Amino acid sequence: MVFGAGLGGNLPGTPDAFWWLLEALKSDGRIRLTGVSRWFRTVPWDVASPPYWNMCLVGVTPMSPDGLFGVLDGLERACPRRGKGRLWPRVLDVDLLFVWPGFPPKRKDLILPHPGLFRRPVLLAILGEALRQARIPPESVLGSYPPGHPLGEAPVAGMAPSSTPPGSMRSGSRIREFP
Repeated sequence: MVFGAGLGGNLPGTPDAFWWLLEALKSDGRIRLTGVSRWFRTVPWDVASPPYWNMCLVGVTPMSPDGLFGVLDGLERACPRRGKGRLWPRVLDVDLLFVWPGFPPKRKDLILPHPGLFRRPVLLAILGEALRQARIPPESVLGSYPPGHPLGEAPVAGMAPSSTPPGSMRSGSRIREFP
């Protein structure tokens, strides 16, 4: 099964949490990452909140959508969060965005594709980058889109690649251990 996931966070420690999560997924023998986008700084789209770090990843796994969701949810829960609301600031937010082929999940708290995916052009553009890196045409797993759609090559307003590449972020800061 091919899957796409979105990572986000807007508290100090988010870049380190991204590295921690990527290493955790790489060490899980059931998951193989095939595409990882650059890191982007984005402005919140519906709440007053600090800017977010965002990135997407694409991979393959023999697990069911429910099993994969359980792994991703467990990793997210291992990281700190301020408050208990759905949109409260956090170090790490992990969303399972899609699976292909589209197996219906059994969990009631898992809706695929992610309900907000097609309402967020910035997220679609970042996911498109990870899909292209994985050599998967975005339209093959998400449907076809008209010219100029964010999954194409056009830049999207409101996002910019991080000014610091992830490798230098990791070497230039103390790696926090999560959990």
